[in-house]
Amino acid sequence: MTSSAPRRRPRKDALANRDRILDHAEHVFAAEGLDVSLHRLAEDLSLGIGTVYRHFPTREDLLLGLYHRLQERVDEAGQALLSIEGAYERVVAFIDQTVQFSLDVPVARTVGARVHRLFPDEVRVSPTAGVVAHAVEEAKAAGRIRDDVAATDIASLAGMLADLVWVREPERSVVIPRMRVLVLDALRPQGEPRPGLPAGPVSMTELTRMAHRNRMRP
Repeated sequence: MTSSAPRRRPRKDALANRDRILDHAEHVFAAEGLDVSLHRLAEDLSLGIGTVYRHFPTREDLLLGLYHRLQERVDEAGQALLSIEGAYERVVAFIDQTVQFSLDVPVARTVGARVHRLFPDEVRVSPTAGVVAHAVEEAKAAGRIRDDVAATDIASLAGMLADLVWVREPERSVVIPRMRVLVLDALRPQGEPRPGLPAGPVSMTELTRMAHRNRMRP
């Protein structure tokens, strides 16, 4: 009986090329949309198209690879929450993480939506959801969050705040901090003191301009 040959690990240079392709795709997709061709990416990176095809035979495969890598970042961020003392503080940190992730990786939501349409079976719930759910229950038990709030409410509020990253500066630096305070205030049990709002608000003229710009977002 013959044994099959052991599966070889990818070479370091092959892994480096894969990371370069994903890094560049993340940048280009954010700037120009998800329909940039693999040939264009290969040219930008001075790679042969065969090298790109070995890692990602189609653009859809590339999107899936990028989605998986973004999910790994989300999972790692969720694990980092566990090092934060205080359940309420972990909930707040999750909200802030969500907003910061959208700022740092503006293409994440677009990639997620496309992958959900093309590969619905690949979409999964991150373990971060369990971390947040546990923190919410602990914070409720400690009287830091109102009793009728669910973890899915926290995720929805975080997503709403993250949507505001599309607002351009200088309005973004006014709008997001104010909305953050209002969101956190809505989580407080009745009777707790309310913090004051940060500087602002934006004017009606600024809000109108902001709304028109938002309609033009990628």
